[in-house]
Amino acid sequence: MNKIEKYQDSLSAIPVPGGGGCHPYLLRVANIGVRAGISEKAIFDDISDEIPSGRRRVPDAEITAAIRKAAGDHGGALLTPINRNPLKQFDGPAARRRIIKQGTTDNEADLWGLSPVRIDWHPCEDSWRFLSAMFTPDEDLFIGDRHEAGLVGKNIRAVSDWIRFFQNGGTAGPFIIINPLTGEFAPTKSGDRMTYRGDGCIAIHRYALAEFDTLTHEEQIAFWTGAKLPVEALIDSGGKSIHAWLKVDIDDPYTWERKIREKLYRQALIPMGIDSACSNAARLARLPGCLRGERWQKILYIGGTL
Repeated sequence: MNKIEKYQDSLSAIPVPGGGGCHPYLLRVANIGVRAGISEKAIFDDISDEIPSGRRRVPDAEITAAIRKAAGDHGGALLTPINRNPLKQFDGPAARRRIIKQGTTDNEADLWGLSPVRIDWHPCEDSWRFLSAMFTPDEDLFIGDRHEAGLVGKNIRAVSDWIRFFQNGGTAGPFIIINPLTGEFAPTKSGDRMTYRGDGCIAIHRYALAEFDTLTHEEQIAFWTGAKLPVEALIDSGGKSIHAWLKVDIDDPYTWERKIREKLYRQALIPMGIDSACSNAARLARLPGCLRGERWQKILYIGGTL
């Protein structure tokens, strides 16, 4: 293993803050980085990006002190403190307005025209067509009501079973968990009971969900066609919001917490007005092909990144 690989491995193994092991480990990472010839600023940025969420927030000064000591031990010295830009400096509303202006369209007809999969069927067919495009036949999905307990073989079934169910005229929903499930029991977030449909039951962290509650329909379309994000599908919720399915392909819950909850949602999407409740891997979304009152929950775009 060369020095760069050793440095990268050390970054990926930073302990969760609050357990007693993070503080001394930062000096280890800094030493490996300095020996590998990485600049102090780059080491700071890398550590800042890779520190997982924990019971305490690691301040910039703590990271700087570790790098300063490592640099001094190896013959270098930091001349000025390093500080990452505080989150409050990110002007979310201004960024949102800029993205909306960059949007290629603000109407549904043009959005349908942009869809890689041509949407030339009635919305009543959306459920099975959506599942066919977004998941593999052997993956297990929850489809049902918001407060239903997950039951394997009933509201948790293989995609192929759900497709046959809908093609034969079956009705279910109006919600779907955005990621495939393991079909096995796991503790709930509170830890006081077990469930088949919680964040601990996710088999593949493929999608993240995002929605606005405050923008007009037209502004939402403009935003999603202007944002440089991996939008795999856009679904009219049958209400005031459009649900954006973002393809993220995260391997594990640890990486999800660090890269999706912290970086994507907390640092970018939420300041721009995205609903903060969207950031869990077992998030419920509106299933297209279901009626919500007199309006269809329907596909507006599907099949590839905008």
